[in-house]
Formats: sequence, structure tokens, C-alpha cells
Amino acid sequence: MNFLRMLIAVTSASAIGLVGGASAAAGARPSPAAPGGLSWRTCPDRPGAECGVIKVPLDWSAPEGATIDLAVVRRKATDPGSRVGTLFYNPGGPGVPAALLVRDHASGTFSDELRRRFDIVGIDPRGVGASTPAVRCGLPVHDPAISQFPKSRTGYERLVASSRAVGRSCARGTGPLLGHLGTADVARDFDAVRAALGVAKVSFFGKSYGSMLGARYARMFPDRVRTMALDGAVDQGIPTSRLVVDAAGAVEDSFGRFTAWCAGAATCALHGRDAGKVWDSLVARAEREPIGVRGGRPLTAGELRYTAYAFLTGIPEFAGGLATAIAQAERGDAQLFASMRAQALDDPVSTAAYRSILCTDVDPRIRRYRDVRDRMRRVAKAAPHMRGTSEFWDMTVGCAGWPVAPARAPHARPIKGLPPVLVVGNTHDPATPLRWARSLSARIQGSGLLTYDGDGHTAYRRSACATRHVDAYLMTGRLPAAGTVCRARPGTHKNGTSGRSTTSKS
Repeated sequence: MNFLRMLIAVTSASAIGLVGGASAAAGARPSPAAPGGLSWRTCPDRPGAECGVIKVPLDWSAPEGATIDLAVVRRKATDPGSRVGTLFYNPGGPGVPAALLVRDHASGTFSDELRRRFDIVGIDPRGVGASTPAVRCGLPVHDPAISQFPKSRTGYERLVASSRAVGRSCARGTGPLLGHLGTADVARDFDAVRAALGVAKVSFFGKSYGSMLGARYARMFPDRVRTMALDGAVDQGIPTSRLVVDAAGAVEDSFGRFTAWCAGAATCALHGRDAGKVWDSLVARAEREPIGVRGGRPLTAGELRYTAYAFLTGIPEFAGGLATAIAQAERGDAQLFASMRAQALDDPVSTAAYRSILCTDVDPRIRRYRDVRDRMRRVAKAAPHMRGTSEFWDMTVGCAGWPVAPARAPHARPIKGLPPVLVVGNTHDPATPLRWARSLSARIQGSGLLTYDGDGHTAYRRSACATRHVDAYLMTGRLPAAGTVCRARPGTHKNGTSGRSTTSKS
């Protein structure tokens, strides 16, 4: 869903390490502005970037009460004479600091054309990055001793108790903000920035979780949208019980694509062997006893599957790395998997924000062990190798027992009253299946769907074809022709950065 913290921008700025360095933007923050105001100064050592801060209400239902600070970074259009307008960017997560990406990695995150034509604005959402206060949890979100696939009622009760304990530690570490992290709050924050900038309408580009934010902004403020592109889309109108099955199937599909690549690529560390059987044997071994990590904590079977999923979000670029990681773990030292685990599961900053925001936003609809047991049967059937591992599974079971009540149920009503919106989906995206992009596009009145027939999570800067179409739409407001599909160049399972487009009816 991209929600994945460290790989959300794998084709833009190498998100590995970015999330853990979220606090780097703090040193560039100016003196606080008056409540509701937005002050700017040149970001130190970052030519062309302006750093700012804005105060917004902690609780939008009590706007005269306590306030929080949002970190904002702007890069003005490099060609002012051709400037189109202001572009808000959210890279997903949740928990990825957009201000940091705009400040330090604009050239890798956005095309030259977008930087030439737009003032690009990155806002660290409330609780994230350099916005203050930040989400802090006293207990680690991930506990390797707690299985997310409980085999008994007792195991389920341990899972719920762990989630509740983590949530309470987050409440103690974060304070009142923990109850005000929902996407509706963030959408209001973004509109406050829009107002402070003095612009009537903004363009919006959201990836993965950013599609949830964009859809919410569109629902709440349709008359303030100029253009909106949502890449790697999530449709919150789909019940969570179906989302976990869809996600499990998408992860399994990507794993199958990986094993097929191994069968045909001599560079694969498992070439000449049945990579699926090797994997199944390795997971079974980890179920009996965690795989050793030289100089570190052993890797459980659950961690093994989840970190493999993290690799899959970066396929095709990370295909070789996953094969090497499996071969290494098979020899008894899972160092590569442990390195990915450190980013995907163990980073205290990104995982705290990720879990706290999603548990505020999504109702897992899990009330008893039977609910989990039934879902486990369905996801295992959909994913015989990966056994149902996905970010949506991690999120839904991780939110069972969370002390903050989730927001209202999914939003199945149509979204109306705004200009045409472009929704983008990949045919083989392990995090956000294409069917979610199709569903969200159908839910947004007058929207269009762009399909990238390729691998990995999100299409922008992964496919040159998709990048061109997104850029053209954001600048002109004109959707690609109905049925447009960007196809990966033949043989590009090794690099998905090229492609061509065709128009077909789907």
C-alpha cells in the first residue's frame, strides 16, 4: 500500500535510510510564526529550498485550543515564466517526511518538468518528521515474540494485549496528539497550508498512503483541487476483510514473478534451483528455530516473510538482493534480511508514526479470534508461499486492541464535484493491487485510470511512460486516453525504468 516506510520512494530517492533520518529537517526550521501564519527562510545548505513552519490546531473541532507545528518545505518553479501553480506532494508511509524529500531529494523524486513548472511543497504530516510534537512510543511496535498469525485463542489474546500495551505507551509518549492523527485531520492541515500560501486551488500528487490522503482531501475540499494524481492507490471504501485477501494475492503474485525471474536469470543466486521450494524450506526452518544473524538478533519466520515482502516492493531492482538474501539465510546467516528488518520493522521513529496513524484511520474489523482465524484461512489460500503476509495484514492485526477508537468506517460513497483525477496502478504491485486503483477510480466521479504493466510499488519514476503521463496531466489537467497502458520494455524485469504506452479498452 506503500505504506512501506523505507521503500515508498525506491525509484525516487532511495527511501531506505530516509525515514530513519526524518529529524534531519529539524535544523532547517525557522522561528515559529504567528498562529495560522507561514514563515519562510532559506534552508541551510540547500539552494533553492525554502523551509517554513505553520501552526495548526491540535484538535480541529476546537480551533482556538492548543496548536501543533507542521514543517513545510517549498521549492519554487525553476522557470517562473512557465509556472503552472502549486503542487502538494505526499510520498506515503504514513510516516515518510515529505519536507525532507522536497528539501534534499527533489531531483530524484520529481521530473525536471515538474520542478520547472510547479512550486513544489512538501509537508510533514502531523506527528511525522520535523513536525512537532512527533509520535513517540515507549514500547517497540514490533515484538518478534508475538505472532501476527496466532494459531490459538491464547495466541490471539497475546497479540491483542501486545497491541494495547504498545498503544498505551504511544499515548504516554505522544500525549493528546495520538487521538488526532487521522487522515481527515491531515487533510485539514494541508488546506491550512494552502490558505497560508494564498492560493485558491492546488495540484496534489500522492503515492500509496498519499492516495488515501488525496482522496480524503478531494472529498472534503473538492473546489480547492486543480489537478490530483494518485499513484499506488488504496481504496478505503473496500472492507478490510477483503483488503487483506487482495493484498495477500498481490504479494504472492510478486513472489511468483521473482521466482520466474530466478528461473530465467543466470545472475540470480538461486538460478538452477526451484526458488519457491527453497523459500518454503527456509521459512519452515525458521518456524522451528529463528535463522541466525551474525552479530545480531535471529530472524523469526514472520520477520523473514515480511522482510521478503519489503524486497518485493522494490522488484525488479531488488530481485537480485532478495535472491542473495535467501541464499545467505539458507547458509545460516540472515544478515541481508536483518538489514531490511531494521528499516521495515525495527526503526522506532517510522514504525511509531506508521502504526499510530493507521490505527487511527482504519478499523481492522477484528473483534474475536474467529475473525482472525477466518481471515488466516483466506489469505493462506491466496498466498501458499507468502502465507498472507502483507502490510494490510500487519496493520489490521496490529491495530486489534489499539486504545484509540478508529475513524468512521470505509468511505464507499462516490467522490464528486472536482476536476478529473488521475489514478495510477501497477499490474504487479505487491503493496497496492491494481484492483484497488480500478475501484478508487470508479469511486471518483470523472476520474481516469493509468495502468503500468510492470512490477514494484508505484509507477512514477519507475516507468518513464507513466512519468510522462502523470506530468502531462498535472500540468494540463487533461487525462490520458481511456484505457492507456504503459508497458515495460521487453526484458526489463531487471530495470523497470523504461516503457511505452498503448491505448486499449479494459
